[in-house]
Amino acid sequence: MKNSVVITVCLILIGFLAINTACTGSYAEDRAAIVDLQGRYLFALDFQDAEAYASTFAEDGIINWAGGEIIGRKAIYEFMSSGTYNPASNAEEGKWPAASRHFITNQVIKVEGNKAKALTYWFQATNNTADRRSMVLGLFGHYEDALAKIDNQWYFTKRTIYNEGLEGRHMAGQSNPAW
Repeated sequence: MKNSVVITVCLILIGFLAINTACTGSYAEDRAAIVDLQGRYLFALDFQDAEAYASTFAEDGIINWAGGEIIGRKAIYEFMSSGTYNPASNAEEGKWPAASRHFITNQVIKVEGNKAKALTYWFQATNNTADRRSMVLGLFGHYEDALAKIDNQWYFTKRTIYNEGLEGRHMAGQSNPAW
C-alpha cells in the first residue's frame, strides 16, 4: 500500500513537471524563436515589407533609432510604409534595383519567463553602385532589445538601435553592455 502511494505521488509530480515544461518551453526553444524574430525583422526591413516589419513588435512596442522613438505597432507600420528608411533609395541608376541587406552576428540572449533581453551586433551592405556587382559595406552597430512572449509568440517591446557611424548613437568607448 505504501509503495503504491509513493508511486502515485511520483507519477502526479512527473505529470505536473511535464505539463509545466510543455507550457513554458525551454531556453533553447525561446532563444530559437527570438533569433527567428530578429531574422524576420531584418528580411522585412530589407524588402521594405511594412506589415511584416511592424508585426515583429508588440502592440505598444517601441523602436528607438537615429530618427527618434516610434511608439506602437501602427506608428511603426506607418513609418516603414513612408519609405523614410531605405538605404537603397539613393542608389545610382543601374540595370536592376539596388538592394540593402542587414546581417546580425554575436548574440547574447537572456530569457526570464515571458520576458527576455538581447544584445546583437549588426552590419549593413548595399549594392548602390551602377554595376550592382560591388558590395558596399555600410554602417554597423548593435541592437539592445527588450522582448515579451505574448500568446506564445515573441515580440519586441523595445528595440534600440546603436550605430557606430552616427554621433550620439555610438557605444564606442563605453562599458560593455553584455551581462
